[in-house]
Amino acid sequence: MDQIATDLKAKNEQLTKEIDHLKTMLSLMKEKTDLGDRTQACNSGSVDESTGPSRLLGEIAFQLDKRILMHIFQAQKRLYGFTLLNIREKIIEVSTHPVTGNVDKGYQLYLTQRYTTLMNRLSQLGYKAALHPLFSEFVVNTYGNLKERPNENSLHLVTPNSLKKVILATAPKKLQKDLLLLLNCLCYMKEDDRKPLFFC
Repeated sequence: MDQIATDLKAKNEQLTKEIDHLKTMLSLMKEKTDLGDRTQACNSGSVDESTGPSRLLGEIAFQLDKRILMHIFQAQKRLYGFTLLNIREKIIEVSTHPVTGNVDKGYQLYLTQRYTTLMNRLSQLGYKAALHPLFSEFVVNTYGNLKERPNENSLHLVTPNSLKKVILATAPKKLQKDLLLLLNCLCYMKEDDRKPLFFC
């Protein structure tokens, strides 16, 4: 009985931390919205905050999301409209025949297992499926992403160490921990699929 109470208490503390983290993300989103509203109201022609190295912050999040989607939906040639936030709906959609409406339960199970297995592996690095897809979307919307992929001559410049330096030099302190976590997950997936960090 004591063990159950201890486990529940630990779980409760973990959930409390996650709720606090989500509140922080929400407050950051509100700050960004308020800042955007004030900027528009001032009509000052301010400089776009998503230029320069800060675009790399969004690119890290974008690349990780894309990598996860490509891992799960390997048979899909195009992933337009696919996000980590709607992944469960997309699993149902792609496993349902468009004309007959019949669901291929085997394929649906296969995709679900790929998703679950990957989320379990990434969760060992600290990734939370309930938090980080939303965080990634926030980062991409805030900072944008690269307009052009690095060419073969500059791919060697995109390294985990150089990206870590960009995060520490560019990102607000509140975001650094989660951005470093996204980078860590991206590096993990790079090792798994043996492709460059930024390839899609």
